[in-house]
Amino acid sequence: MPTLVWLIDDAESNHRAAAATIAQLPGFELEGFIDGEDALAAYAQRAAHEPQTLPRIVLMDYYMGGLRGDEVTERMRAIHAIAFSPVIVGYSSVASGSRSIVEAGGDTVVRKRIAHDGTNPDLRVYLEGFLGIAGR
Repeated sequence: MPTLVWLIDDAESNHRAAAATIAQLPGFELEGFIDGEDALAAYAQRAAHEPQTLPRIVLMDYYMGGLRGDEVTERMRAIHAIAFSPVIVGYSSVASGSRSIVEAGGDTVVRKRIAHDGTNPDLRVYLEGFLGIAGR
């Protein structure tokens, strides 16, 4: 069963870069959300009824319309219906935004960037390390 990664980000270019990166890595599957409210609704529904379908990693943008990434992080962490808690990654193009996500209950920061091949090399390194497959 692949490790599910969620990307919550309102920019389509970031979804394309994450998808291109994850497509190169065996063992991962990506699901994207443009809006924090939609992601929270899906998270709460799955936590209550289908916890096996929850993400293991959440890539969280900071600036994304109605809710900021730190607010989504706090609300996601407040869902106590399950013992499972994903790794929430501050994934903003603004460093202070990623730090705010960590301060709100996130776990780490990965730099959001897009290389010439359309992937994010920093995300690739993080995910390879996450599963301990670096160097394969």
